[in-house]
Amino acid sequence: MPRFFFHIRSNGKGRSCDYLALCFPNVETAASEALRQAQSLKRVFQSRGEDPRDHANEIENEEGRGVLLLRFADVFDDTSRVIVPHPQERHH
Repeated sequence: MPRFFFHIRSNGKGRSCDYLALCFPNVETAASEALRQAQSLKRVFQSRGEDPRDHANEIENEEGRGVLLLRFADVFDDTSRVIVPHPQERHH
C-alpha cells in the first residue's frame, strides 16, 4: 500500500516534516485524512495563539513528490478544496 507523508507548512515558520508516513490505498483517501488532520489541529493552533488558517498540510508520496496541498484556510473558510501544489510552492 502506498505511503504518504503529511508535512505541516506554516506561513513564516517553515515546515514540520513527517518522517513516519501513513499508508493509504490512494491519493483520495490520503486527502480525506489531510482534511481530518486539519480539522483536529485547529484547536492546537488556537491554543498557541496562532491563526489556524496560516497553516497547510502538504502531502508527499514515497518518492518525495508533492501530491496534494490542503490549505487550512480553505478548510476553516467552509470549503474543502484540495489543491495540487505548483512546483514553486514546494519547499524541501
